[in-house]
Amino acid sequence: MEHSDSTALELRRVAAHEWIVYDTSYPLDDSRSIVACVTETEDDVVEVVWLQRTPLPTLYLCATDVLEDVMRHRAVGRRPTRPEEIPHLPPLTQRAHRRQAV
Repeated sequence: MEHSDSTALELRRVAAHEWIVYDTSYPLDDSRSIVACVTETEDDVVEVVWLQRTPLPTLYLCATDVLEDVMRHRAVGRRPTRPEEIPHLPPLTQRAHRRQAV
């Protein structure tokens, strides 16, 4: 089961141009606590390496955009959805007559 509490996410600077997105609901020694590694490039964009399966982009304008996008993505996963409707057919009242073999 995937953990999806978006309030437990935190962006921490680990170097001058590098950040880590942490999921603080897990202990730091748990591999699930690191969501992504973010690095600022020479082109003034940030490049993201996702450490968990995520369909999000790998390039952003700034590190805070990465955190906000992850929070939005996880919040969408928690929204309740309506169950799929099962089609109902009327009951069979007459059985189809089979032709007799000759």
